[in-house]
Amino acid sequence: MTRPILQGFLAAMVVLAGCVQDRHKEAVTRIATPIDMSGHWEIDYSRSDNLQSQLNSVSRQVQREAARRSRLAEEGRGFTGSPLPGGRDLVTLARLAEIITEPALLDIMQDDARVRVKRDNSFALICENDGSGLTATNDALGVQRCGWDGEQLFFSLALQDGLDITHRLSRGGDSDSLLLVTSVETAAARVPLVVSQYFTRYDPEALGYRCQRTLTKGKVCTTQ
Repeated sequence: MTRPILQGFLAAMVVLAGCVQDRHKEAVTRIATPIDMSGHWEIDYSRSDNLQSQLNSVSRQVQREAARRSRLAEEGRGFTGSPLPGGRDLVTLARLAEIITEPALLDIMQDDARVRVKRDNSFALICENDGSGLTATNDALGVQRCGWDGEQLFFSLALQDGLDITHRLSRGGDSDSLLLVTSVETAAARVPLVVSQYFTRYDPEALGYRCQRTLTKGKVCTTQ
């Protein structure tokens, strides 16, 4: 079975089944051309994906694939592919995606050798650049990769328990816009849930509130 990919966001990513090292590989085919993304960034909810809508889209893909398999079975034709995720698997995928994409503020520090993306209420994404365009590390958690793919900065993490996370950062059409595309997969739901989030520059001294969007409560804002 060919896994559905949402709107070509992951056209540069090849995901293979097997062990952690083979399961999640980045196909970097473009010359690295790093772009300055340093600064303070605040999420723009009006332009960003709604997580519930993305989950509904994945659910429809699973339903279409189930219908296709059913037709093949009725026609006596065989097919290959991993088991399709159930409703509980998709809910788990959505909850993980909600946690992973929750940070509403980014603080990016960047120089020629290192990029550090500090996210509020989450761990920082750090990439050391040695000029090769790709950095890979192995630890007890799994395999981590990062680097520049053209003008996109990507971070990928393949955990031992089957959770795959990919972040891709790119600049928008102007200097005050940043796009973060996050893909999340689990061992039980090998269908990527892809969430696009837009960020705009902000002055941290002038911000007196923060907002977040949840599956259960929608957009919630609190004062700082």
